[in-house]
Amino acid sequence: MQDELVALQELQRLDLENLELRKQLTAIPEELDTLRSDVARVSELLDRERQRLAETEKWRSDRERDVLLKNELMMKSKAKLQSARNEKESKAAQREIDAIRKSIQDCEQEALEGMEVIEQYRKAIAEHGAEFGELERHLALREQEAKDQMAGIEGHLEAWESRRSELTKQVSLPLLGKYERIHKRMGLAVVEVQGGFCKGCNMELLPQAYIELQRGGRLIQCTNCNRILFLLGEPPASA
Repeated sequence: MQDELVALQELQRLDLENLELRKQLTAIPEELDTLRSDVARVSELLDRERQRLAETEKWRSDRERDVLLKNELMMKSKAKLQSARNEKESKAAQREIDAIRKSIQDCEQEALEGMEVIEQYRKAIAEHGAEFGELERHLALREQEAKDQMAGIEGHLEAWESRRSELTKQVSLPLLGKYERIHKRMGLAVVEVQGGFCKGCNMELLPQAYIELQRGGRLIQCTNCNRILFLLGEPPASA
C-alpha cells in the first residue's frame, strides 16, 4: 500500500504539472491574439488618420483654389468699378468687391486652420507609425519565442505521458480509479496529514483513522473531503 501511495503522490505531481503546462499552452495563443489585436488597432487608427489627412489636404487645396478664383473675380470687379458710368454702378461694383474680399479672407482663414489640422494629423501619424512599428517588432519576436516555448511544452507533455503510463502500472486499478475521480473533482486527490489534520480540508482525523494511517496497513481517506491520505515520517501520537 505504501508503494502505491508513493506512486500516487508522484502521479499527482505530474498531473498538476501537466495542468499548468496545458494552461500555458492556452495562455500563449491568447497572449498572441491580444498582441495581434493591438497591432490591428493601431493599423486601423493609422489608416483613419491617413484618410483624414488626405481629406483635409484636399479640402485645404480646394480653399486655396477658391482664393485664386475669387482673386480673379476681384480683378474683374475692380475693372467694373473703374469703368462705372454712374454712382449706381460704382456702388454695385464696390459691394461686389467687398463681398469677394470677405469671401477671400474666409477662405484664407479656413486654409490656415486646415494647415494646422494637417500638421496635427502628420504628428499623430508619425507617433502612431512609430508605435505600430514597435508593436510589429514585438509581435514578431514574441511569436518566435512562443513557437519555441510551445515546442518545449509539447516535449514536456510527451515525457509526462510516458512517465504517467509507468506510474499507473504501479497502482491497482481500483485505487487508480478512485484517484482519478477525486482528482477530476477536487484537483488534489492525495494529501498529507500533519498533526492529525487533513491538509486538504484542515479537518481533524478520527483517532482510529489516524492510528491506522500510522500503521500503514490500508488505504485511509478523509471522512470530510474523501481525499486519499498519507503520512510523512511523523511519529505516532501519544494516547
